[in-house]
Amino acid sequence: MDTVHSTRTVLCPADNAVMPRCVVHFYFHNSGHRPEFMEFSTLRQTFIQTLRASLPLALATDMQMTTATYGGLTAAIVEDPPHPPICKHTDDTRTVGRMIAADFAPSTQPPVILGIPTHSNPLVGDPLVTLDVVYMADGVGVGLAFSHAVTDMGGVIQFCVEWSRVARSIYTPGAMEHTPCVLNADRSWFWPRVCAEPSPPTSPFVSHLESLASDHNELADSSTEIQDTCSTMYRMGISAHGVAHIGSVRDATCPGVSILNFISAALWQSITTSSLHPSTYFAASLTARTHPTYADYWGNTSTMKYTHYATLDVCNMSCADLGRVVQQSVASFTPAEFAYIIDKYADDEYLPRLRMFVENGRVPRLMVSNMSRLPHYEVDFGFGCPVKVCWPVDIPRGMAAFLPRAQGGGIDIYLRASDLVVRNVSNHGLLKDHISVMVYE
Repeated sequence: MDTVHSTRTVLCPADNAVMPRCVVHFYFHNSGHRPEFMEFSTLRQTFIQTLRASLPLALATDMQMTTATYGGLTAAIVEDPPHPPICKHTDDTRTVGRMIAADFAPSTQPPVILGIPTHSNPLVGDPLVTLDVVYMADGVGVGLAFSHAVTDMGGVIQFCVEWSRVARSIYTPGAMEHTPCVLNADRSWFWPRVCAEPSPPTSPFVSHLESLASDHNELADSSTEIQDTCSTMYRMGISAHGVAHIGSVRDATCPGVSILNFISAALWQSITTSSLHPSTYFAASLTARTHPTYADYWGNTSTMKYTHYATLDVCNMSCADLGRVVQQSVASFTPAEFAYIIDKYADDEYLPRLRMFVENGRVPRLMVSNMSRLPHYEVDFGFGCPVKVCWPVDIPRGMAAFLPRAQGGGIDIYLRASDLVVRNVSNHGLLKDHISVMVYE
């Protein structure tokens, strides 16, 4: 197998149609007002050091489109790329204490972090990684944006854990130096083998392509007025106690379904019942596992698996039955099945249609990306774990991102949807007693 230091590699574009960058914000509270709290020179030095060891793809340049059926970008990894990661810092008069009191409402967060770019085009020299550090009166905000071509959110969070350990060994007197682990397999080895022998998955993916084309034609030919497609970004918080109560309901009705897939079913119901469109979609982010040694693999070999249903069927299902549908939808793919989907992603018609639905939001859909399992609160630079990990305000309509609410438990759900959808979520029998809703724009 080639090493990650190979001079040629392949960057994956699979998620770029939905969200080109993985963005995350960390806030650390300097409650003791320590003068050496997370100095930028050390943060930047250890950031680049960890990139070289863990994610050298982020230092790639000279990128060109590939012609292989699996799609992607080819790139050369060099010591001093002409478009290096952007690392910058600024000062801000805001306080972490005020953000804590306001439950980290966007109006209290530094604009420089909220404004981290979510789009990039490596082919024209845009950086693959952006780091922003904001120094406030009583803490530090750290904003990261990685191109999805380099890694997925799992890779980003694990990178942050490795980075913080490297920095902690410098900030902490007497600490042993930390050697960061490698996080991605080289794509020049991985992708050709994954995509060598595609076979159809045992899922309604082909029928989804057909129904997507049908919906596209229906919208194009429709002379009737389309319902309002305005949407707002919301953050919905569920405490650890609320998650436990929802888990007890799950245990009694559909014990084989995970709690988050059970909650996803409630969200899908709320979105679907808010629309008159005859079709609805559920999508989940999937990662291909090709070898037993990849059991703990943090990489970017992921794509969105779409499941198509009739709106009426979803509306008539119980939350438990729909939870079983969701659970089945997020089942793992084999490498061959994954290769088949990647092959369809390369189709000239599929991606433009998918982008159209992402942008206009006329067909009800729920895309779920579960980051709550990731070790966000293990990112400790030597001054304690973050007091809050936040999500960007710029995500597509119909996407729900699950993050851990705090170190003590609970979840935050970031969702861009219409006001009607959010009212349905707030009044849903499973969620209404446990969910708090904040406009997150």
